[in-house]
Amino acid sequence: MFFCLYIFRVRGLSSNVSQSPFSKMNKSIPGFEQYDLNQWKQIGAEALNTVVIRKTPDDEYRIELRTADLNRGVNVLGKAYTIPSLDHLDKVYKKYVDQILMAYTGKPGIFSSKILFIGRKTKFSKKQVFMSDADGSNLEQLTHTDALHLSPAWDPSGKKVIFTSYESGNPDLYMLDLDTRKKSTLSSYKGINSGGSFSSNGNLVAYSGSVGGNTEIFLKSMKNPKSKRVPLLNGYGIDVDPTFSPDGKYIAFVSGRYGNPHIFRASLNWQGNNEKVKVSDDLRLTYAGWYNATPAWSPDSKKLAFAGFDKDINRFDLFLMNHDGTMMERLTLNAGDNESPSWSPNGQLILFHSNRIKNSYKKGLYQLYVMTREGADQRPIHTGLYEAQTPRWSP
Repeated sequence: MFFCLYIFRVRGLSSNVSQSPFSKMNKSIPGFEQYDLNQWKQIGAEALNTVVIRKTPDDEYRIELRTADLNRGVNVLGKAYTIPSLDHLDKVYKKYVDQILMAYTGKPGIFSSKILFIGRKTKFSKKQVFMSDADGSNLEQLTHTDALHLSPAWDPSGKKVIFTSYESGNPDLYMLDLDTRKKSTLSSYKGINSGGSFSSNGNLVAYSGSVGGNTEIFLKSMKNPKSKRVPLLNGYGIDVDPTFSPDGKYIAFVSGRYGNPHIFRASLNWQGNNEKVKVSDDLRLTYAGWYNATPAWSPDSKKLAFAGFDKDINRFDLFLMNHDGTMMERLTLNAGDNESPSWSPNGQLILFHSNRIKNSYKKGLYQLYVMTREGADQRPIHTGLYEAQTPRWSP
């Protein structure tokens, strides 16, 4: 049997506690009777966790975890997991921390989630599709052809991914089943087939396709992937970077219809048992900036993050606005180019890529970064790759 004890501070979660039950007595909590909890609290601990690992008769391992809140004097959480080997401990701990966050905040954690992105192992490697845990660990390469790969995206179940590959010599759209590792072609029309985005119900994929030298937004049915593509948006100028809002009411996209690329939002009318959709109207959301791109919806469909080019400082930075274009905020500044935002499943963090060099105004290689939705606590995600960009957080 293995045993472990650890403590942590719960930032910002104990301010509403008027008085600790340990301020006048040393009260025990079920499962923590052998500890002097008052002593732990006096050194600044706000929560106490225990881990007990037992080997079972079946030669497996039973992992028992408990969490006590020292401010409230209650047992917050207790879970037990059975794993075939200790190599699976990392997954257990991440799953349990997600449960702790749910218990404290009512929102799911992100430690068990995955990220999808484009990366290169070396300077001369072709860009491939990679997947890792949210912290960059457990890196896995998903594509292996000697070709350029771009624009990865998840399906709503997190079991399939789509991406663009030049393996046939043309930028075609592919889908990969993560369970079977079977790859299929979604769109291979002559010209561009790129920037795919699933609808929240998983029935449709919107992507950028070229017709007669112009780039427009098309739809592909997931109920019948072999069916022809259907135009969703077409008109003057390029239309790219389509992304469905999680509530299914809108699709955000980038259009150059008025000159420079800007963010637009189109209203959607669903038909045919939510297997077909048409645009009823569209609204221009951005007016400031020379070049705005890669809109990303927050999970509650209330916010859009995007990258905008500031011509005055020759930088791409990340911005945040309401779904109607109001209340715009700047999230990054004076730290290289910052692009391709993607929200965490709980809506609390934003993943992006940046070519910043620490303590320098110069630009380097793209790597993955994460920050709070307010733009605070910006820090790198270490994948171990030579270059990493275009991240997408799993559902």
